[in-house]
Formats: sequence, C-alpha cells, structure tokens
Amino acid sequence: TADHGMADMHNKEGDPDVVYLQPIMEDMLGAGAARVILPITDPYVVHH
Repeated sequence: TADHGMADMHNKEGDPDVVYLQPIMEDMLGAGAARVILPITDPYVVHH
C-alpha cells in the first residue's frame, strides 16, 4: 500500500512511535490547565 510519503510509524523495537502531548502540556502548564485536541482534516478518518 502507498504510504503517501509518511515516515515509519514504529520505532526499532516495533512499538508505535508516538508523542503524547497531554502530559507535556500538563508539565508545562499544570494539570487540568489545558486539553489537547487533534483536529483531523483527512476526509478518510478510518485511516486514523
């Protein structure tokens, strides 16, 4: 299947290569001060 130029989505150990923004924002601003929302603009939301 085509990857549309996207990078590999797993690290060398085979785990998903993700960054969770909520804990980072809570460390910066304090717990409950912000909420991370992902605006998906891809019309094919089944891909996400």
